[in-house]
Amino acid sequence: MNSEIEKIQNKEYSIKYGVVFNESWNLFTKLIGVGALAVILYSFASFLVNFLLESLTGFRNVTNEFMMDIQGIQDPNVLLYEVQDFYMEHMNTLLITRLGTEFVMLLAFPLAGGFMMVCRELDKNGAFNIGTLFEGFKPQYWSRLMVLAVIYFFISKIATVFFVLPGIYIWVAAVIACPIVMFTNASGVQAFTTSIKLVNKNWFTVFQILFVASLIGIAGYLLCLVGRIVTYPLVLVTVYMLYKHIVGFQENEIEEIGHS
Repeated sequence: MNSEIEKIQNKEYSIKYGVVFNESWNLFTKLIGVGALAVILYSFASFLVNFLLESLTGFRNVTNEFMMDIQGIQDPNVLLYEVQDFYMEHMNTLLITRLGTEFVMLLAFPLAGGFMMVCRELDKNGAFNIGTLFEGFKPQYWSRLMVLAVIYFFISKIATVFFVLPGIYIWVAAVIACPIVMFTNASGVQAFTTSIKLVNKNWFTVFQILFVASLIGIAGYLLCLVGRIVTYPLVLVTVYMLYKHIVGFQENEIEEIGHS
């Protein structure tokens, strides 16, 4: 383990819910446009991948036929039974399609890394370059982000399958792994373990901050698609701000962004 990562892991810190959330909200209001762009790009790619996988597995055709079959059903109890029976019968195909989409979409994970860079640029310099959003796709970041994404994908799925609470724990504990990759020389494995070690020192406070940010994102999703596009980036901004308050930055670390 290099000395930089070891120093970060041994760091002691304190965070306050109100301070982190207020700073996250203030930065978020300045990044609504680029945040919405990131969500739109990801959502479009996810839709395309899901469409292709549903077509390959035949699930799309089966679903269309099912929708036509139930059009004339008026009794809500019969309708509910038919829907339950349909999804139970095709559960394996549905899981393959859903998990397959999520796994393929790991390739888009560098967008989150680039957004971390955008947050830092605006936070420090008061302005940002839109090209920075795609910084995570550069070779020096991409391979490490892919390792991190694959590790998180499998561990979080296993944790969730066994019980919901372990899944929530991993979601919170690994939350700053992405910015650790982007702002340090940590490998994907180091970033994952370092995030867990640091967040565990104040896990519940971090959970509170993420929970509120996520509720706002979910509220936007429930309202409409546009609401999700606008509000979900708040979660990403909050991740950046957690990194800032937990790990912090050296004075000149931003100078290489966009030039490496």
